[in-house]
Amino acid sequence: MPPISLTLSKTSSNEKAPTQPRGPVTGNHTGWGRRHNHPPRAPAKAATTTPAAPPAASQPAATAPEENDDDEEGTEGDVTAQEDEITDDSEQDIRENPVFDIEPGDDIDIPVPDFIRSSSNHVIFNGAKWDKLRRAFADSQKKPVSVVLIGDSHVQAGMNSGTTRELLQYDFGNAGRGIIAPLKMSGTNQPVDYVFTSSDSWSPVKLMSRQWNYPMGFTGTSLHPSRNSGSFTVGTKDTDDYNPFKSFTIFHGGKMTIDSIVNDRGEELHYKVIPSHDYTQVVMSTQETEVKVDFSSKGDLTLYGVALSGERPGVFYHSIGNNGATYNTYNRIGNVGAGIAPLSPSLVIIALGTNEAFGRFNSTSFSQSIDRLVKNIQESNPDAAILLMTPMECQRSVSRKVTKTVKVPAGKRRRGKKGRRRSSKTVRRKVTTTVRDYAPNRNIAEVRDEILRYGRENNIAVLDFWDVAGGTGASSRWIANGLFAKDRIHHTRKGYNLEGRLVYDALIDAIVNKQ
Repeated sequence: MPPISLTLSKTSSNEKAPTQPRGPVTGNHTGWGRRHNHPPRAPAKAATTTPAAPPAASQPAATAPEENDDDEEGTEGDVTAQEDEITDDSEQDIRENPVFDIEPGDDIDIPVPDFIRSSSNHVIFNGAKWDKLRRAFADSQKKPVSVVLIGDSHVQAGMNSGTTRELLQYDFGNAGRGIIAPLKMSGTNQPVDYVFTSSDSWSPVKLMSRQWNYPMGFTGTSLHPSRNSGSFTVGTKDTDDYNPFKSFTIFHGGKMTIDSIVNDRGEELHYKVIPSHDYTQVVMSTQETEVKVDFSSKGDLTLYGVALSGERPGVFYHSIGNNGATYNTYNRIGNVGAGIAPLSPSLVIIALGTNEAFGRFNSTSFSQSIDRLVKNIQESNPDAAILLMTPMECQRSVSRKVTKTVKVPAGKRRRGKKGRRRSSKTVRRKVTTTVRDYAPNRNIAEVRDEILRYGRENNIAVLDFWDVAGGTGASSRWIANGLFAKDRIHHTRKGYNLEGRLVYDALIDAIVNKQ
């Protein structure tokens, strides 16, 4: 199938120009965010933050004694404890339905704490050749270069990918927003920088649904309209940056006919339709930030997503994220590689592994799932470089049975005319309580080791974010510095912005500085 059209179009004099590249890329590259007058990235650490002492791993959330003698009045004496750790897998709902606190704040100027291992923040090539990718970025001022990021809830939130996108597009030019998915219409969280809405009735199917009633697309979501005609609205939000698009590509299954397109000012637009088997491309005569698409179908339509293009050179940084996703859930789709092929990726980044670390972990089956997804992508995108990312340490909720030996009075309570009496003698009794707290998820290290091993043995590049973030004990340091959310799995906006900045730094060193 032909790639999405990405021809250069001139911006009229009365339009606000999108961000353009600073100039030719040189070997000594240091880029910075477009809304700032000073670079966030410097040869030395941008800032040194001494982390506070990590919080104690054990912060009891609930204590439920299993044995209690109501007839005895006891006081705790010399206490001994035996701990039996019992894993609590209640995080599944948290991982599949996270709640993000998207507080306002700066996306770019993130101080790099001193526990970040900046010396480890580089791509491990494992013999992979990135020459084509480097040439693509060097020519980005002539024609667009496309990067596709595939991940889980860390990606679906759109905060880390948004930071990386903004930095790359400042350096190499803004080709457009790229792929957007109807996540909010599917009943889940959505990045805040785009609009995807409809007033019609749709039947949604998500990647993590146990049963798919309709075909699933490569974005991990699928919408089926209730009628054979309807409309939907897509666009970019210009609360921060002006990001217009001149063409958009609708990814779908079944037949779709475009009946009309209207902008946010109510003006009907002139356009050209370029149909294909798996998508429909629409090229408009003007740059827009929001359009309403009226369509008709024959009843077999499923909608997967829309790619927004400015029809200008620069960088696309497409992000595809699904809460709770694993390598196997993307493998379940079966056609991820073919799905992203129209995006013409020069680089595909796979950032998965966190969810595999919850529950039982099997290194052999995990390696097989990595191999299946990588080969599926390579088959349809043979010229694309692939980069695997390891997940950083996170924490999981655990329940511990704690048995304590306490001293209690031997006598029983008695009530009489003179009140309460009790024996002066004491006995020792065992009392078992259940304490709920958090502990580092030890499976994360095994996931990381397996990704590193797979990369070495298959000549696939790896960014070891587990090491970059601080390795063992990193989760406590991120918590102490306000970088982790309350669930200790996801990050705060500040944490995701830091991650996006670190990924950008690693890509620049690999692509521009060749390190």
